Parts: sequence; C-alpha cells; structure tokens
Amino acid sequence: MLRPGFEGSDMQQQEWKLGAHVVRYEPPDLVMATFSGPINLEEIQRAVAVYGEAAKHGPYYMIADIGQSQLGAEPRRYLSENGRADWFKGVVYVGADVVQQTFGKVLALAMLFTGKTRFETAFVKTLPEARAWVEQNRIKQRKKHG
Repeated sequence: MLRPGFEGSDMQQQEWKLGAHVVRYEPPDLVMATFSGPINLEEIQRAVAVYGEAAKHGPYYMIADIGQSQLGAEPRRYLSENGRADWFKGVVYVGADVVQQTFGKVLALAMLFTGKTRFETAFVKTLPEARAWVEQNRIKQRKKHG
C-alpha cells in the first residue's frame, strides 16, 4: 500500500499522492499534508498509514492544509481512532474553518487520552504562518531540552 521511501535511517524527501491529496515528508522532521476536496475513507486510511510510517523515525511536526477539504463522519472516526499522539511534535492546521478547528481540537484531545504524549495544536490562515509556527516551536523545544 505504501510506496518505498522510509527505509533506512536517512529519509529523503518523499511524496505520496492519495487521490486529489498529497502527503510529503520534508527532512528533518516535517510532514506536509495538502487536502483538496472531499477525503474518503480509503484516502484517510492511506494518509494514516503514511503518518505511522513517518513516525517510525521519531515524532514530527505535521502541517495539514485543510482549507479546501471536507472530511466526512466515517473518515473522521477512522482518523480519531487510528492516529497516535506520540507520532507528533505538533500539528498546524492551515485554512481551517470553525467546524474543522473544533474537530482538530477534539482529535488532539482524543489522542491525548489514548497516548502518553501531548502535542501542541495550532490554527493559522497561511502556509508561511504554519512554517513560522513550526520553526518557533523547534527553537522553543531546543531551549527546553538543550
């Protein structure tokens, strides 16, 4: 189901097309997901499989551009039941409307209860804002651990 790309310890930038959607790994610790239009159950299953594969090399930041997408009840349930908090250092949603923001918060809370790790969730309007948030968070984490 997954294309090769995560073998070995040195992951190169990889990209997966899931219907109209794209998930891309950007070294050292970023997964960028761009969703356009409706997201069906098979597409979210494939996306969650990619997220899990990426996490085998450690937690990462996720930028999810969801402003032009819709996630129905069944795919939403699959994501909340199969996503894992320990995969993420932080999740930034780009372009989320009020309903998507509410689900993003609920998803983070559900993952907190099922996992042992907590990650920050942010909502921004643009991709440059999302990348700036990730960079600021990296700096904050280095100061905390370093």
